[in-house]
Parts: sequence; C-alpha cells; structure tokens
Amino acid sequence: MARLLLFDIDGTLIDSNGAGGAAILDAAEEHFGIKREQLPALHLAGSTDPAIAMDVFGHMNVVHTPGEVMAFLDRYLSHLQRRLQAPDFSGYTLPGVAELLQALGGEREAHLGLLTGNVKRGAVIKLSRHGLYDHFVDGGFGSDHHDRNELGPVALKRMQEATGATYHIDDVIVIGDTPKDIRCAEAFGAKCLAVATGQYSHAELSALNPWRCLESFADLPATLDVLLRH
Repeated sequence: MARLLLFDIDGTLIDSNGAGGAAILDAAEEHFGIKREQLPALHLAGSTDPAIAMDVFGHMNVVHTPGEVMAFLDRYLSHLQRRLQAPDFSGYTLPGVAELLQALGGEREAHLGLLTGNVKRGAVIKLSRHGLYDHFVDGGFGSDHHDRNELGPVALKRMQEATGATYHIDDVIVIGDTPKDIRCAEAFGAKCLAVATGQYSHAELSALNPWRCLESFADLPATLDVLLRH
C-alpha cells in the first residue's frame, strides 16, 4: 500500500532567511500605513498565513472580514515574490532535502504532498524559487483554513483524488519542524516525523512524543528507512 508523505515547507524543506517575515511587515506597512516597528514580534513558526494576518489585524485593533485578510495576504505575496527574486536573497534549501526528494521520487509507493500553513500561491512561490515545487502532487494549505489542525483531512482528500490511491491512516506521515506540525498530525490520526531543522531542537520536539524525530535529513539512508520502512 502506498505511503502518503506530507511535507511542511518553512524550516523543513527551505529556509527563506527571514524573507517571509519581512514580507509580512512590508504588507503591514503598506496596508495600514504604519512603521513595521509598531508591531510586536509575530509568532510565525508553524502558523498559517491567514492566522498570522489575523494576528496583525488584532495588533492593530482592526475588525476584519475574510476578504480583508485575503487582500492583506495579496500584498504579502507581492512582497514575498519581490524579496525571493531580489539579487541579495539569501534563502536556501535545507541540507539533504534535494537528495531526499529525488530519492523519494523514484519510489512508486511513496506519494509526496504538502501540509503547510502557506497559502497555496505562497507555497508555489517559495518552492519554485528553490526548484522543489514539481516534486509534490497537491496538499493542504493555509488558504484552506486558518487553523492548521484542520488541514490534514484536506490534504488527505486532495491527495487521494489526485493519485487515485486510498491511504490507510497508518501510512500517512506528516513531516515538519514545529510543535504545530506534531499537533496537526495528531489531529487527524497521522504519524509525525519531526525534524529539528527549524527553530526547535531535537530535545524540544522529542519531548512532545512525535512518532519519530530526526536531527536533519543529512543521513539519506536513515531518513528513507524511517519514511518507507517503519
């Protein structure tokens, strides 16, 4: 039976070196006519784009509609595209990721999808910048719901429709770098491979009892063994 592997993006596959957070602040300055220093630190890791936007509206004490949140995110995406294409962009694909995705692409029974807080257009922008987007069939995105814990069933349904496969929940693995990825997997009964490639350490992630936890994807045979044979 096929395994469904659902990857987070930021801190798991790529590091945009602050470009995403900076683009949110660009959007806030443009949308509200403020200086970015007026906003408190935003909690980005593991959050969905709509949830981050809603936090910005909340900090500004501005009542918002879903349409206004999406208008804000349109500004964000414009700035994200600009920053990722800038000559001084310093983001990078995390160690071992390109090799892992290449190897998984040769496994007929491994189906690759996304489970990310990025709205879909943001996911396309980020992964395309690193040449990774074509590895993935479909998935669940922040544009589907502001609550990350609601995205697992969306990703599962979309992937089943796209591949024609039926996945047993025991064969669904969420791969991510934050506590929110672990909780997202738990919310729909999937396994979570936590990877300490973002801002959380191996010890911090392991303390939350994910199915498995790795320091990184640097050891390709070990990573493939976990994802395909455990």
